[in-house]
Amino acid sequence: MRRALRVGIPGGMAAGVVMALWAMAAMWVTGSGFWTQVNLIAHTFYRSAPLNGTFSAPALVIGLTVHMAVASVFGTAIALLAQRLPGARSLVIAGGVLFVAVVWPVMQWGVWYKLDEPAAEGFSEWVFAVAHVLFG
Repeated sequence: MRRALRVGIPGGMAAGVVMALWAMAAMWVTGSGFWTQVNLIAHTFYRSAPLNGTFSAPALVIGLTVHMAVASVFGTAIALLAQRLPGARSLVIAGGVLFVAVVWPVMQWGVWYKLDEPAAEGFSEWVFAVAHVLFG
């Protein structure tokens, strides 16, 4: 467990940064706004966060904190699975991608819609799906 935490937390955070940068850039290019992704995550816990691309310092802090915490948890889960199911590195990578391919619909339509439907509706589904594959 200790090794999974030592590898999973920074690995999850690094993957979370890639995921966030992709989502922020994709939402900006498609016209939703650069800050939309962070705002939507923040809105789930801070209802004063905007639901659009308007910059909000509190939403930035809350959104990034929540995103990095969740990324650390899933990074650790992947590291634990990789430890328990040893195999070639390519199998571990494929396993991570498959794991988040299952996590994405659960998070999008299960968890997020239950917690904050307006925020879940604001996130482009294809952007969220690609972001999860990049995380894996």
